[in-house]
Formats: sequence, structure tokens, C-alpha cells
Amino acid sequence: MTPLIVDLDHTLINTDLLYESSMGALKKNPLLIFIYPFWFLCGKGYLKEQLTKRFSIDVSALPYNQSVINYIKKRKKQGDKIILATASHKLYAFAISNYLKTEKIQTKNKQQDFDFFTRNNQQITVKKIDLFDDVMASNKNFNLSSHNKAKKLIKRFGDKGFDYMGDHIRDLPVWEASNLSILVNVSNKVINKTKHLNALVLSKKN
Repeated sequence: MTPLIVDLDHTLINTDLLYESSMGALKKNPLLIFIYPFWFLCGKGYLKEQLTKRFSIDVSALPYNQSVINYIKKRKKQGDKIILATASHKLYAFAISNYLKTEKIQTKNKQQDFDFFTRNNQQITVKKIDLFDDVMASNKNFNLSSHNKAKKLIKRFGDKGFDYMGDHIRDLPVWEASNLSILVNVSNKVINKTKHLNALVLSKKN
């Protein structure tokens, strides 16, 4: 079994949380435009930390990529560990992980509690389980992107010890370290850049 590592922005969701949080924070307080460049100069991790303090993402309203979720569920049924690894801030990443659950249906022959309905003398329970087994994300002092993400994943899983699902050319260092490169919403440029890899194209840009 090979761990599946899933990117967030433009992979699991069809948007970018840095953009969403920037626009949301500036809409609430336009004067932040004057301090925004200072935050950026302090590093992307610091910038994202400041934005989380000023704007809350409604995770239920995000545009999730259903084809990606379906693929994740398929891999989870096979017994693979699923890790959300994103450059987005950890506060947003954990909120999304907590929101996304998958249903596990269990049947029992005997009544054991009251969380059930009966069909053909069988007790059927529906349990919500986490889609992701773990989350890796950016914090104030560290931006989990590109080479940084590749180094962290290699340290944890080993070179070629994981499959990686991403969307952007900045993911190339991670794909090069992965066992299987899964491409989501990618351009022809990205496809050409990954021809030397063991790659699966899940979807292309229109």
C-alpha cells in the first residue's frame, strides 16, 4: 500500500485559498491593502497566518473537485493512507479535513443501540469517517510548497515512497520524488514537463 498525498488548491478544490482569504480580508477591511505588502515581505507563511486571523473560510461553500474525491475514496477502500498536504494555512486545511467525511455502512444481526434502522432483521448503521488520515500544511514560519513540500514528504515517506496528486508546475519537485504522479486540472505544458515520470492524468484544463 502506497500513501496518497493530495494537494488542496486547484486540486481538491477548484479555487485558491490564498486568493479567497486575501479578497475576503480586503473586502472586510480595505485599509489592509497598505499592510499587505509588509506581510508578504515577511514570508508567505506569515502572510497566510495574518489572513486567517482576519477571515474565516466557509468550508461548506468551497467548490470541491468531485472526481478527486472519488479517486481518494477509491484509494481509501484499497487501504491506502490519505494525506492532505497543502501550502494553505493549517487552520484552513484542518477545517476542510474535518468537514470532509465519507460514509461507512455497517450491518449487524443484533440490536445493540438506538442509532439504527432495521431492514430484513439486520441492523444497519452509518458511520462518518475521515476522508484524510493526516494533514500537512503551512504555518507562520514555514510555507509547505514545491521543494519544501518535496523535502518534507521524502523525509516522512522516503523517495518514491508515496503517490502525489497536484495541479501546478510548482509541484514538479514533489512529482519527481513520488512513485506515481497524479495530474489534476493540468495544462499541456505541465503534461509535457512530466512525460519522464510515471504519471496519471486525472483531468486537463479546458
